[in-house]
Amino acid sequence: MSEKDYLEKVKGERTLLEKIMSYIPGYRGYKEKELRRESDRLVRMEVVNRLKAAKMDFRRAFANPSAVQKLSGDDTYRFEAFNARIDRVTQRIDRAVAGYAGMFDAVKVKENKLDAVLRHDLSLIEKAEAVKASVKKTNQIEAGTEEWRAAMDAVIAEIEELDKLVDERAEILRGLGGEA
Repeated sequence: MSEKDYLEKVKGERTLLEKIMSYIPGYRGYKEKELRRESDRLVRMEVVNRLKAAKMDFRRAFANPSAVQKLSGDDTYRFEAFNARIDRVTQRIDRAVAGYAGMFDAVKVKENKLDAVLRHDLSLIEKAEAVKASVKKTNQIEAGTEEWRAAMDAVIAEIEELDKLVDERAEILRGLGGEA
């Protein structure tokens, strides 16, 4: 689902009162900003949900304690690194600054620049989906093999790329601030 689809979904769910109020001068702009904020929240929730699903799939593959015990020292490191990194990036996205700051918030985001944030957030969804797909592929490989190690290293690298995208998102928001 694209960022425009999310915005349209939120707009489509407006109540009758909100539709009437959108004709009142000043209210429409305020409401549009709130809709963008809500679509931003929906995008971030989607990323978080995909990452949680990837982690759950990964953990299911190791639900049997004997599967984890079979891992060597380096393999255990990969197992723990995956869990730590996916938890970190999930929390960062979940707690990320919204793409639009409220009227009295310390950080203001220029309305005409929000599309850049939404485009970036779409890349977050796509990267989270790639992580999820890579985890599914990795789960098909026998743990502890060279092929599994290479696949785990690739998944961890994808999570680190996602973490960098979160950093870039913060930079975009810092660049969007300005006079209200």
